[in-house]
Amino acid sequence: MAHPSETNSSSQPLKQGNNQLTTALIVIIVVLLFVMLMLSMNGQLFQSNGTPSSDTATERAHNARLRADLNAERLRRGLPPLPEDASSARTMSNRIQRDALALAALVGQWQTELQTKDKALSDLQSQLNAQNENAKRLYSQIAELQHNLDKAASANSQLASLSQQLKMANQQLENYRKQLAELQGRPSQAQLTALNKRLNDNLAIRNKLENELDALLAKTKNTVDRKLYDDLKEELAQLKPKVNAQHYEIQRLRALLNRTRLFIESEKDLPAAALQLFNELRTLEDATPQELEAAYRKIGATLGARIIHRQTFLKGSSRITFDREKIIQATLDKKTDNNSFFLVVGYASKSGDSKSNRKLSADRATTVASIIDTLKAEGQQVKAVYLGETNRFSKVSEIENQICEVWQIKR
Repeated sequence: MAHPSETNSSSQPLKQGNNQLTTALIVIIVVLLFVMLMLSMNGQLFQSNGTPSSDTATERAHNARLRADLNAERLRRGLPPLPEDASSARTMSNRIQRDALALAALVGQWQTELQTKDKALSDLQSQLNAQNENAKRLYSQIAELQHNLDKAASANSQLASLSQQLKMANQQLENYRKQLAELQGRPSQAQLTALNKRLNDNLAIRNKLENELDALLAKTKNTVDRKLYDDLKEELAQLKPKVNAQHYEIQRLRALLNRTRLFIESEKDLPAAALQLFNELRTLEDATPQELEAAYRKIGATLGARIIHRQTFLKGSSRITFDREKIIQATLDKKTDNNSFFLVVGYASKSGDSKSNRKLSADRATTVASIIDTLKAEGQQVKAVYLGETNRFSKVSEIENQICEVWQIKR
């Protein structure tokens, strides 16, 4: 699970990008203001002298050529020409200044919103950590109670056995009493002695069983507080949906914040090895299962790439459960090295709208990539792409095509 510090660190590139955008806007505005000021000064110089000198005429001609070139470039880009006089230049300068202030305010608003989202993500992470600790405590108590229940079940088994033996002993004792009563009318000392001995032996056995039974009952009486056990299980059942809801909300916010950094809109922005893998996968749309398996083996041999995880999703969902996150963690721990590049390739089934399928698959791929980005070792890299709608994995089951493949490329 991502620690809040990790979430804060993941938002740093967004903040740095906003600062760079602000700096670039300020530089552009300063340059435009300088150009407008020079145009204004040239116009005023010409008006004050009445008749331009040869140097002024040369500068004016040079400025006219620059203006003509700039206007031609602006026309090619669909922009209006530059103003002709100084007053228009000043008007444009004032407008640019106002626009710059508005852009700076908008950038500040974006930064404030990002800080608010970072704080919300940090608060959710803290709550989730607290819930996880509470869940661990409950699991520990339930495990202890379950152990005691197992011991009680064993004791109950012994108790039933002893009760059965005691019942048989009482029946035997009753039989001996009847035989003794019958023999008392025609006494025989040998028989009486034998019967008394057997009676005493059975009395001793019964007393022993009763003592063992009492001891066992005393032992098991306080072994398990069944109400406490049931209350803890109920508390845990109520806690699980809250933990899951917070877990999924953190997944969503983390993927949203990391989208611009992890998801590649155009495959041209991929590194060379990842682009080669992407292009190979794109050719396999109409492959049979046997051809697809052979192609994956060839990719492993020629590109040094292999699939380390496949993640399927429910229809309309981009959520990943705790158990699947643990599988991703175990895979990264056991099967990767510190020089790995991970490419998360998202697919969509052919049902539904193409635009919504692309967005949903991009969200799924970004969610997987965001989890890997949180769990990966230093030096490893991860990016996510969307390959398109497909039925290459199954012609009949949609869910098997609602998938993200995690490829490892050794660099």
